[in-house]
Amino acid sequence: MSEPTAIVRIFDEASESYDNVGVDFIRPIAAELVRAVDARPGERVLDAGCGTGAVLVPVAEAVGSGGHVTGIDLAPGMVARSRAAATGLGQVSVELGDAQLPDYPDGSFDAVTSGLVLFFLPDPPAALTAYRRLLKPSGRLAFSCFAQHDPRYPQALKLLGRFADDPPAPPKLHPMFDSAESLRAAVLAAGYASAEVREAAIASEFNDAAHLYEWMGSHGGRQMVDRIPVARRSAAIAALATELPRPLEFTTRIRVVLGRC
Repeated sequence: MSEPTAIVRIFDEASESYDNVGVDFIRPIAAELVRAVDARPGERVLDAGCGTGAVLVPVAEAVGSGGHVTGIDLAPGMVARSRAAATGLGQVSVELGDAQLPDYPDGSFDAVTSGLVLFFLPDPPAALTAYRRLLKPSGRLAFSCFAQHDPRYPQALKLLGRFADDPPAPPKLHPMFDSAESLRAAVLAAGYASAEVREAAIASEFNDAAHLYEWMGSHGGRQMVDRIPVARRSAAIAALATELPRPLEFTTRIRVVLGRC
C-alpha cells in the first residue's frame, strides 16, 4: 500500500478523539444514513470509510447473524476503533482498505454505505462507479455529505487560522457536491437506475470555547488545530470565546443520497 495521504494521517491521529468528545454530531448523521439504506436480515454490506463504526454497528445489527458487514478504512486508528465497537458481532469484519477503490469481486454486496467520506476521496465520481460494480443487480448505495455548515464553523476556522503556522486553505470539493441536483446527476451517471437525496439538520452544542476547540481537533478540523503551537492555544480559545457569536450551538445541514441499481 502507498504512503498515506495527509487526510488519512489527520484522521488516524484523530481516531482516539473522533466522535468521542461529548458532542452529538457523527452519530445523528450516521443514523440518517442507516435509516436510508434500510439494511435487512441476511444482507451483505460494505461500509466504505467506516471510521469508528457509527454506521457499521447499527447496520450489522440490522443484517443479523445471517448477514455480514465489511468495514474498510485507510486509517489504522479508525480500523482499531471500529473493531472495538463491533466486539461481539460475529457478522462484522473490519479491514484496512481504500474507500476510493475497494478490492472485492463484482456483485459482492447488497448495499454499500459511506458516511462523510466521499468528498475526501481523490475522485468521487470514480468511487461511485466502483461501488456500482460491487453491488448486486438489486443493490443500493447510501452515502452522506454536507449540504451547509453552520456559518459559525467557517468563522471559527478563520479565527483559528490567525494563530496557526501556515494555516491550510479551505478545501475545494468536487462539483458533484454543489447541490442535491448535482449529486443525483453524479449517481445516475455512475450507472445507478435511480437516485434520491434527503436533507436533515444536525444540532450540536458546546459547553464553552475550549469544548468547541477540542471538537474541532477531533475530525477534519484537526488540519487547522494541529498547526497552532501549544503556546498560542490559550489565545486561540480565548478568541473563539470572545469573537464567535453566541450561543455556541451549530446547526449543520447534511445530505443523504440513496442510489438504487
